[in-house]
Amino acid sequence: MEMPAAFVSAVDNVTYEFASARPNAPVVPHVERPHRIRAVRDGLARGITRAARLIKTA
Repeated sequence: MEMPAAFVSAVDNVTYEFASARPNAPVVPHVERPHRIRAVRDGLARGITRAARLIKTA
């Protein structure tokens, strides 16, 4: 049985956060997401909004 990718990603993120909370954990600076990812997310949101408006008016 295969685990969904979101579940695996969530477990990895929780493990990382748990390990970073230890007193001797190294300090890791916050890394901004690349602009490309934000642009894709914004474009997808605009597309979904437009589709919802078309469905609403139809």
